[in-house]
Amino acid sequence: MSTPETCTVPAHIRPSLCRSITPSTSIGDGKYSRASLCTRDSPTIISSSNGSDSNLATDTPRESSSQISTARLFWAHVGAALTLFLATTDATIVSTILPTIDGQFHATSTQYTWVSVTYMLTQTAFQPLYGKISDLLGRMTVLYSSIVIFAVGSALCGAAQSIQWLIAARALAGIGGGGIVSLVWTITSEIVEARSQAKWSQALSITWACSAVSGPILGGLFSGQSGIISWRWAFYLNLPVCTAASIVLWLSLRNIRVGCSDNISWRSFWNSFDFIGLALFMGASSCIVVGFNLAVCDGWTTPSTLCTIIAGLLILICAGSYEVRTKRDALFPLVIFKDRTIAIILAVIFLHNFAFNAGTYYLALFFQAVDGLPPLQAGIKMLPYSLGSSLASMPSAWFIGYWQKRHPDTSGQKLVIGVGLAISTLGFGLMSLLNELTPHALQFVYPLVAGVGVGMLFHAPYQVFIRALRRKDTASGTSAFFLVRFTGATVGLTIAGAVFDSRLSQSLPTGVAASIVLQGIRTVHMDTAALHALCISIRAIWLVCCPCLGVALLISTCTRNLTCQSSDTEDPEATGRDMKQKPASVIVHADV
Repeated sequence: MSTPETCTVPAHIRPSLCRSITPSTSIGDGKYSRASLCTRDSPTIISSSNGSDSNLATDTPRESSSQISTARLFWAHVGAALTLFLATTDATIVSTILPTIDGQFHATSTQYTWVSVTYMLTQTAFQPLYGKISDLLGRMTVLYSSIVIFAVGSALCGAAQSIQWLIAARALAGIGGGGIVSLVWTITSEIVEARSQAKWSQALSITWACSAVSGPILGGLFSGQSGIISWRWAFYLNLPVCTAASIVLWLSLRNIRVGCSDNISWRSFWNSFDFIGLALFMGASSCIVVGFNLAVCDGWTTPSTLCTIIAGLLILICAGSYEVRTKRDALFPLVIFKDRTIAIILAVIFLHNFAFNAGTYYLALFFQAVDGLPPLQAGIKMLPYSLGSSLASMPSAWFIGYWQKRHPDTSGQKLVIGVGLAISTLGFGLMSLLNELTPHALQFVYPLVAGVGVGMLFHAPYQVFIRALRRKDTASGTSAFFLVRFTGATVGLTIAGAVFDSRLSQSLPTGVAASIVLQGIRTVHMDTAALHALCISIRAIWLVCCPCLGVALLISTCTRNLTCQSSDTEDPEATGRDMKQKPASVIVHADV
């Protein structure tokens, strides 16, 4: 077939045309192949730059993200928030139902720990896969598949007849949960214009903040051995919610094409996918997660702990070095390893999640110890902390949206990140002053300050991170973002546990075992010396979190301002480089 005739696109329709061109297409001087132009009422023509017959195809027209109505965007975020809530809550809900499960299955101490660890392990280890596979199959296909995997894993958890069964089912649910978290954030960032992302991000920010606190509360509610409030229903209830969320997502995003590359086939996937890099990153993250959890069970100086953590760090270094040099399609955008702003943002979210997860978990333990409250009531007493973190994300999003109308860059996000880190550093510093004699009013105020600070940091760093990437790298970049975020959460909980155990052993009166104190947390009457030792041990964790947030505050000032481009455009230089490397097929809808 001869080279298609070219035509010049009139200037008055170029804006409409440009909104519909896929990110890999260069607008250039307005010249396009006539074969690659069509009206919205006719089938889409797919044509590569060489004009070969094999690349011509027809397809039914689909809407671009810029055409989604406000109502559909709203319901899409509702469905996304529901699935995100399930995936993130499932990581913490077992903390308060594990004693009940242990009483039924008589698990060993190692098995007891692995019920929680396996979910975090698979959720973290599979992060490098989601971005690249969604480029091939499409974002929604991978999201729906992740929801199904998560639902099946939850059903198997609820039906578990042994501790080994439960551990395996938790691992399966973690694979689906990790995909849900990564794809939800990727999709919502792609269907919303850059200038409007702060406004629409509130749903996901509030959801993430609430899930960390809701997990222990829901776990305390479903802590019975049998009946409708048995621990099994903590998993069974995921099924109808997953179904409802999937229906909402399908209705709101039907006919919307999100993130599927037209020039990728299974053959090209197998020939270019970085399987070695995937194995290295999965091995590294698995070793790090397992090693830090072994430290809690066996101690930091045991050979198994040291060898596992060191092996994980060495494999991680090898993986990063390999990614920079590989000729295959790297799992993560190479700019992640080279750009200062991206490196700083990844460090900030690592330290933020380190402090947030460690602080949240042991704040609940503090209320159980000081006031002798059961898990459910202790969770209710954490409402100032959870509401502070949830509500803080709303004015933060409004401020960023207001600021970007006047300053089309990321200076608003940088300001929110700086203020959030400053407030959270102050809040955790105040929480380190809490003890068994602290008035109830201060037990309300100090966690509220910390909650407001951490709540401002759930989405602003992600917005800066995404702005530093090219549009086509959104999915793989998001996978890297959540790989670091989940690792920070896991490392935070593990180091907090080690600090707590070490400090408690040093502070307890002679002859009192730490296990006896922990078993007595839920009782109102506890020895005064033991209670004081418990408070000192928890405060030590917050003293570790405080400087971590302070370091994050200092390094966050070194990020550069980035232009907030429209979500339907891409960095011109990046696009130009890509177009020089290889001609990409394009899908164009034109209002001609």
